[in-house]
Amino acid sequence: MPARLADVFEDLSNWERIWRPEPIKWNCSEVAGHLLDAEIAFGYRVRVALAEPGKMMDVYAQDEWVTAQGYADTPADDTLDTFTALRRNLVQLAARLTDAEMQRHYEHAKRGRQTVLETLEFMKIHDARHLVQLGRVSELARQARPLN
Repeated sequence: MPARLADVFEDLSNWERIWRPEPIKWNCSEVAGHLLDAEIAFGYRVRVALAEPGKMMDVYAQDEWVTAQGYADTPADDTLDTFTALRRNLVQLAARLTDAEMQRHYEHAKRGRQTVLETLEFMKIHDARHLVQLGRVSELARQARPLN
């Protein structure tokens, strides 16, 4: 995932990274920021399930997190570097887990019982959805780029 994310940003100008398709829609930098926030939240949930099985976990306000972090004003390369480091760490952790550890769980406020395995699988789907979104927004940004 980190490499695919970096590939999208490699060819984007700063203008394209922060161009917004609509006033309330995320720009490319904010999509990357959301993926970083999700990595933090999901990584935390996995660790809670491992260390404190059965603990209740609340949802997080994704739009508010993106706004509060100021991802539109943060260099996307910094966001991508942090995402990459956190993802690498989570992949290394997951690779060491036993089948029994993969079945440890937390209680999600909306989705109910979530195992470590289910959380990791959900992350794959979440990544794929946002890569599609990022592809769409980056293409729209390229089309909207002013001609010099």
